[in-house]
Formats: sequence, C-alpha cells, structure tokens
Amino acid sequence: MRKTISTLLTTLALFIGGIAIAPTASAAGYGCSGNLIDTYNVKTSTGVKYGEVYLYYSTANGGTNCAVTVDTYFGTSTTKHMAIFIDRCAAGSVAGKACASDQSDSDSDYYTWYAGPADVTGTANRCIKLNGVIHNPSGSSLAQLVTLAVHC
Repeated sequence: MRKTISTLLTTLALFIGGIAIAPTASAAGYGCSGNLIDTYNVKTSTGVKYGEVYLYYSTANGGTNCAVTVDTYFGTSTTKHMAIFIDRCAAGSVAGKACASDQSDSDSDYYTWYAGPADVTGTANRCIKLNGVIHNPSGSSLAQLVTLAVHC
C-alpha cells in the first residue's frame, strides 16, 4: 500500500512538474524553429548588457534564419521598447562586410520579455545581418546589437 501511494505521489509530482516545465521548454525557441546557432550580447554604449539576440537556423524553405531579442536585465514584469531586425544579404556578400539586403523581417513594439520572432528564408549559402534593440524603460538609454554580414 505504501509503495502504491509512493508511486502515485511520484507520478503526480512528475506530472505537475511536467506542466510547470512545459511552457519554458516550448518558449525556448521563442517561436523560431530549427536549432540555436548563435547568441549575441545586446549592450549599451557603456557596455551594460541588457539582453541577447538568439539566432536559429532551419533547413526549411531553402534555409531559414530566425531571431529574437531577449531581455535578461530588466525582468519580465517591466515593459520596455524592444526590437529585432533580420536581413538576408544579397548574393555574393562576404562575411564581416556590410551588405545590401534583399529580404528582411522585423518585430518592434513594447514587450515585457522578448521581441520576435523575425525570420528570412532562402538563407542557405547566404549571409544575414542582425539588429537587436532594448530600450531602458525610463527611456534614458538603449542597448543595441548591429552585425555586419554573418553566417554566410
């Protein structure tokens, strides 16, 4: 009898734990499919890190890159302006150089946790560039990440 009760309690705990963990696990991609391939810091001009840009890649649609900007500084109870911009560079672009965009997507608004997802397709054998922004809720400063051509 004790073993049965113990088994039931363990099963119940795992079930409840699974429910509590499930939202975090499903939010891990922040709406992006594919695998996390890179993380970039979003910092102020004085070097204070407000968050990160997460970049995902999937082979779907000739290669799909998807990105989000995530607040790791202010907390999810604070609304602030955040943005993510992703561009597919024109064919022939070179890693580490400026590039012209031939496809782009973005998400920019007031959020408590993250901006995005934003994605571009047809990125197999193409470079992309990213721009992630997090504003201080007081409006006194902003943190930004801007890349040149990457992941070519």
